[in-house]
Amino acid sequence: MCQQNSYQIFDRSPISAVTIKVKISPYCSRNSTIMKHFKNYNCSQSMYDVNDFILPATENSAISITTRVTEVEHILGPCNRQRRVNQGNEYSFPNATVKHNCDVKSRCILPPLIRDKDENLTRTKLCWSKIPNVTIRENYQALDYILFIKNYVEFPLLRVVRYNLASSFNAKTYPEDCEYDPDHNKLCPKFRISKILDIIEKNPEEYERMFTLGSLIEIKIIWKCNLDWRVDFCEPQYEFKRLDFLPYQNNPYEPGSNFLTSKHFFEPNNNYLHRLHTTIYNLHIIVSVTGEVGRFDLFTTTTSIGSFLGIFGTGTIVCDLIAAFFTNFKRVKYDS
Repeated sequence: MCQQNSYQIFDRSPISAVTIKVKISPYCSRNSTIMKHFKNYNCSQSMYDVNDFILPATENSAISITTRVTEVEHILGPCNRQRRVNQGNEYSFPNATVKHNCDVKSRCILPPLIRDKDENLTRTKLCWSKIPNVTIRENYQALDYILFIKNYVEFPLLRVVRYNLASSFNAKTYPEDCEYDPDHNKLCPKFRISKILDIIEKNPEEYERMFTLGSLIEIKIIWKCNLDWRVDFCEPQYEFKRLDFLPYQNNPYEPGSNFLTSKHFFEPNNNYLHRLHTTIYNLHIIVSVTGEVGRFDLFTTTTSIGSFLGIFGTGTIVCDLIAAFFTNFKRVKYDS
């Protein structure tokens, strides 16, 4: 009864809200054990700010920190496999001198201004042709980013409201100076990215892969409290887990975490439409909240005691049946 806390009433349906804020740390992670595995890491200041690498900017209980960006430029132009264009074409490329090879992998399309009018007309087909130059940018400064997680949780059945800001946070300087450490500072809600990677992954070969291909990470906030004690003892526990499919080489789908975006533009004195195709690899961090709180309840306690007494009564019946089964009834004499 004491081991299972059968004398308590439990609330296992918390109502939670999470906000995440990202800042650049004023201190570098040179002394971290995993930094030696990032060959291109440097602690120099970047020309970009944190806001330039948080894409998308807002998510529900999650955040995406960009680690690597590849940009490929395309140009929309007529294919080599083109037919004669009817006169009066509403969409054309004046002084078009470049024609693009459209293979089976290219996407040939009809000009957008005539698409809705007649798909069956013989028109010039267009396709996106890739320009050889590929731009790659790496954001090693992300290893020094700091996540500041604020969590509000409510257990409505027992009317308990808690925050993940410890009582010691009343000091104004403590939240600014602390960083989470599972051994020495396990209540601080500020998490350095390099520290998270060090906790969730012990294989040194995986660090560069996680940075290059992206990774999916879960931060779980666990509230498990015994309200028979002071409510100040109700404190959160943090767990970190990597959700990627491992190993990467056995992943039948695209490994890591990334998404695609594009921008369209025209260059000066050029009627060709350009597209900047961007692949963004990121550390996609998801925050989940679970919890269970219990408190002494008289009704639950009496119900448990009654159940135990019922079990003892059932035991007596079972013992009588066993004794009767092994007893020779012919030798038993009953008085009338």
